[in-house]
Amino acid sequence: MSKTMVLITILASLLAAPALASDLKVANGWVSLPFHTEAPLGYFVIQNRGSKPRTIVAATSPRCESISLQRAVLRDGRMASNPMDEMQIPAGGAVAFAPRGLFLQLMSSEKLAEGETLPIELEFADGEKVAFDATVRDD
Repeated sequence: MSKTMVLITILASLLAAPALASDLKVANGWVSLPFHTEAPLGYFVIQNRGSKPRTIVAATSPRCESISLQRAVLRDGRMASNPMDEMQIPAGGAVAFAPRGLFLQLMSSEKLAEGETLPIELEFADGEKVAFDATVRDD
């Protein structure tokens, strides 16, 4: 077989190969309707099916000026929150962003209505981005 035929065969097999799927899966995305002037909060579960830990470093949405990673804490007997620079998802594990725990704080978001969806994209330390839709709920 000639070198040209070998190259053509290799290129054809690469083009026919399916794209690699991400080891990261997001489920149950939802956003709470805010009370008065509070910012909406985003929740979801993320699973890392890979063999290495992955680290969320940012989140964005076209309908928000900014989104921050937050952790709820009890401070002086009252609920408060601490911003986080990153959140690690362990290899083979999952992390839940849930009320009174981890959450996304959506700043200057457009007015939201119950039942609509809000697109959110998570960015990881390695540059990968994973998008999901979060349903707006009045919870």
